[in-house]
Amino acid sequence: MEMTQMSSQDREAIVSIVNEMAESMTGEHSTRHWAPDVLWFDIPPFASKGVQPAKEMFDKVFGGFESINVEILEMDVMLNGNMGVVCTVQRSNIVTKSGDNKQVLARQTDCFEKRDNGWQLIHQHASVPAGAAWDGTITTA
Repeated sequence: MEMTQMSSQDREAIVSIVNEMAESMTGEHSTRHWAPDVLWFDIPPFASKGVQPAKEMFDKVFGGFESINVEILEMDVMLNGNMGVVCTVQRSNIVTKSGDNKQVLARQTDCFEKRDNGWQLIHQHASVPAGAAWDGTITTA
């Protein structure tokens, strides 16, 4: 399948959504651009169909954080017609309400569809490598 030339406006739109989600600290803000029928697989053993369970999970997780700073270390953006995919490697620096500092290196794939009301997230999959030994390096051909 040949990838179509991506307009800079479409690229900016989906990258902006990914960056906005990375800065979020609430379920409402995190899911602002999610389609009602979104399918979500998260780092904890959790998956949801639809926005409401994801909002509740985000609020529960973020409720234990004093702060979180997400750095996007790598980003690949692809577009094919009305479908867009953003793959990122992210490092989250977390301070919990109990004062613990944690760092999480994760991979995330965000799949978007351009609908009547703009770009909406239709699937997201985040994962932390098993064993946590991965350094974030992406190998290319």
